[in-house]
Amino acid sequence: MKVQFTKKLTQNDFPEMKLALQERPDNLNVESLNSEEKTILEKFQHKKHLLTQIGDFTILSEMAAETGKLWNPNEPLKVFFFGSDKAKDEKVLHYASIWSEHCSIKFERTNNRDEAKIRVGYDAPGSWSYIGTDALGVDKHEATINFGWLSDSLPEPEYKQVVLHEFGHALGLIHEHQSPDIKMDWNKDVVYNYYALNYGWTKDAVDRNVFQEYDKTTIRYTEVDKDSIMGYYLPPEFTKNRQSFPFNYDLSATDKKYIGELYPQILYS
Repeated sequence: MKVQFTKKLTQNDFPEMKLALQERPDNLNVESLNSEEKTILEKFQHKKHLLTQIGDFTILSEMAAETGKLWNPNEPLKVFFFGSDKAKDEKVLHYASIWSEHCSIKFERTNNRDEAKIRVGYDAPGSWSYIGTDALGVDKHEATINFGWLSDSLPEPEYKQVVLHEFGHALGLIHEHQSPDIKMDWNKDVVYNYYALNYGWTKDAVDRNVFQEYDKTTIRYTEVDKDSIMGYYLPPEFTKNRQSFPFNYDLSATDKKYIGELYPQILYS
């Protein structure tokens, strides 16, 4: 199981870094920085007002620094729901809160869209979510998670699976089958046809959500967990060597352990 934790920054990525660091200062990984860059970073972390000064903006944008997408542990994440179906909203929040049983992040509903960090909608096609703190850069009039697949006719295990999967992304997790530690020998034409016929996906969408592998330098991860809620169902026909992923309806043991490590319970004295 993995979380999208770091990425190489360019000047165009600076607003994203600013949001991620304001949320959680340790979103910036210093392991790959040289001594000069660490000195700049130390100055930056202790004087957050420098975020708005163009001089330090220029310096930081040249650091090739790395920023994560994790929320601050122990602090509740406010969730706003677009629409008026309160029963559906409560059901989504109920299943999303299963993550909270294993980490310090708690989801709290709010009717104030401006204070919400996560905004749930149902009207756009498909089900999807922004990754972690990427949601902070989304216009407040737009959803950061969408559940276009949820309907009263959807079997309960699948309903739960969709909610857990998308809220996993909201917590910063990526797809398990896109781990750099697993090499899938894809039958690409079969996969393209499957997602085009069943979900209306373009080849670009399949490339992004199925075939793309994350670089080891840009994510933090454990060994591949085929039972993770973050993996897609992948039948043997999708690969030339008959590799497959099962359809998982709940958090795996590794999901539960790892989310607790990413968001530990912090006790203040």
